[in-house]
Amino acid sequence: MKSNSWKIVFAGCLLLLGATGAQAKDSSPFTVSLKYTPQESVGAASVLLAPGLSDRPVVLTLADGRSGSDPAVIGENANDDQVSPMRASNDPLAWANDVLKRNAADWGIKTADKAPLTLAGKLVRLRALESKKAVGSTYTAEVQVSFTLKDARGGTLWEGVAAGDSTRYGRKHSEENISEILSDATKQAFANLFNNAGLQDAWAGKGKPVASVSSAPAAAPAAPAIAPADLLADLVKLKKQGFSTDLLVDYVNQKSLSKTLSADDMGKWKAAGMPDEVLKAALAKGKS
Repeated sequence: MKSNSWKIVFAGCLLLLGATGAQAKDSSPFTVSLKYTPQESVGAASVLLAPGLSDRPVVLTLADGRSGSDPAVIGENANDDQVSPMRASNDPLAWANDVLKRNAADWGIKTADKAPLTLAGKLVRLRALESKKAVGSTYTAEVQVSFTLKDARGGTLWEGVAAGDSTRYGRKHSEENISEILSDATKQAFANLFNNAGLQDAWAGKGKPVASVSSAPAAAPAAPAIAPADLLADLVKLKKQGFSTDLLVDYVNQKSLSKTLSADDMGKWKAAGMPDEVLKAALAKGKS
């Protein structure tokens, strides 16, 4: 009898340890080795250059303009109320640069280190989200890039923003699926950039320089300003649900505050456990 009781207790401990290990695995960072694997079956992004542009080389660069303290973070894994970071084992900026230059060559765009025109870009957003389902996962990706075309004297000829997105259903924790959706979204963003009529006109030397043109959809009307106390309440809820600091900063950046944070407000936010990055973002959103 005692022997059977001991076996039951031991089996229960093993089950508990297994569940704890599985939970820890779900909440730990998921590391992905990014590869460029666009899915032609989903729909290939292509570029149609105006006549003569393929003979006008540019200096093509891409810098990192993403927010967040860890450049390796490329998204999140969401499972019910648990959210864990998704990280890249290789450099996301170097990967995006490779995608840009590889596609630029395929689309007939010539680049040269000493070209008279410079197309300088910033990677504003590179984000993937895995939402776990009962069977498999849904993957979504969003990519946003901003670019400035300058002449040999450094004068701005054109400025614009381009975006791309992708959605796919696949296996849980699939590095392959994550690379696929980020590849599709990134390729689409660059295709939207080079297809922009304003960029092509400025590139060809037609018309006057354009101060700001965007190939991304027009921005929606600004939402009403929110009070610091109400924004803090939202952030506390999100933090309790396990959202990362980067996501909290993104949430703040989407809001407009009715007034600048006072010293009392800052004390309340700090007491509520808000990271310094979130406080800095809120201070920058104060009403001017």
